[in-house]
Amino acid sequence: MARKRQKPLFPEMEKVIASLMGDERQDLVILFIPSHDKNQKEIPDQAEWANAAMELFGEQFRGATAFEAFAGVYRTDDGKVLWDKPILIESYMPRDMLLDPVNLRELLQFAKRMGRETNQAAVGMIVNSVFHEITDLDGGDRE
Repeated sequence: MARKRQKPLFPEMEKVIASLMGDERQDLVILFIPSHDKNQKEIPDQAEWANAAMELFGEQFRGATAFEAFAGVYRTDDGKVLWDKPILIESYMPRDMLLDPVNLRELLQFAKRMGRETNQAAVGMIVNSVFHEITDLDGGDRE
């Protein structure tokens, strides 16, 4: 009598192992949503900016997760230390989604607009393991 093959208890294991053994990679983008401006004034609509970023990431990259950070600190070029409690919006995506010029342009436009409208010294964004400091908040994002 032939034994019936049992369904694996964790079928995801095969997918995880296959992705580790193969060339499947995803890129990680993290955008910092500030709680204070460059004069240490609280930003009253931080949650609205976070929601807008989540919406953008959902449309462009199929999803995102938001994390409230305990605290953050940033030192400006002139030596001023700024304290913050940012919300981090992160999304994993296939490289082609990130390299799509429309997606990347919209992401950078959003970051620059948020930086201007929340009076930032810079906007922080991480792509994989590289921190990008966006300080030219007017450059190239207006049509």
